[in-house]
Amino acid sequence: MTPSDLQGYARQQYNASTDQFFSDGELYQYIWAAEFDLAHKAMLIERTYSTTTVASQQEYSYPTSTIAIKRITYDGVRLVPITLKEDDTLTLGNAATTATGSPQFYAVWNQTIMLRPIPDSALTLKIYSFNEPTEVSATSVLEIHEMWHLAIADFLLWKMCAKEKNFDGAAWYQGLWMKTLDDAKKWARKRLRGDSPHVVKDEANWPTTFPGVFG
Repeated sequence: MTPSDLQGYARQQYNASTDQFFSDGELYQYIWAAEFDLAHKAMLIERTYSTTTVASQQEYSYPTSTIAIKRITYDGVRLVPITLKEDDTLTLGNAATTATGSPQFYAVWNQTIMLRPIPDSALTLKIYSFNEPTEVSATSVLEIHEMWHLAIADFLLWKMCAKEKNFDGAAWYQGLWMKTLDDAKKWARKRLRGDSPHVVKDEANWPTTFPGVFG
């Protein structure tokens, strides 16, 4: 559905097809707010970004509107996420070390990606991330999968009822939206698990371990 289709559907459900009490712009903001809610609570918007590293540059900014990072690769090789404490282990507590090489790890702080060791070449850094939606207009393409579009109408109807002080209706549609969020979280977890067995892996069986210290 397009945003125009979705707001028209919600208007029909509320018997407000020509009611100017709810402007189109207002309903588009509600659609964006619903996408925002789904994006943050169920991580339903995925993006892939590519940039080129700079020799001797350690820090790289988060892509715009990124909520969280799923994976980072350097020249096609997956980097291992580490904490700042683990980075201290790699550098013997000397975070200011300028040792360069082919990055194997990354840490995140203040929306900044820090590579370790620091890149010594200009190669592709690819970032797989969960993202926030962009603002919605009549000509926008909804960023949430179409399976959730009709459910977004419940969010619109919740806000429309609340604006008209129809609190019983607002409570009803809010309840439907809360169920949608719960269903979306479950669906996202199941989808990301894919064909992998649902088990907890022991660290001893992980394919990657710390190889040593960067001086």
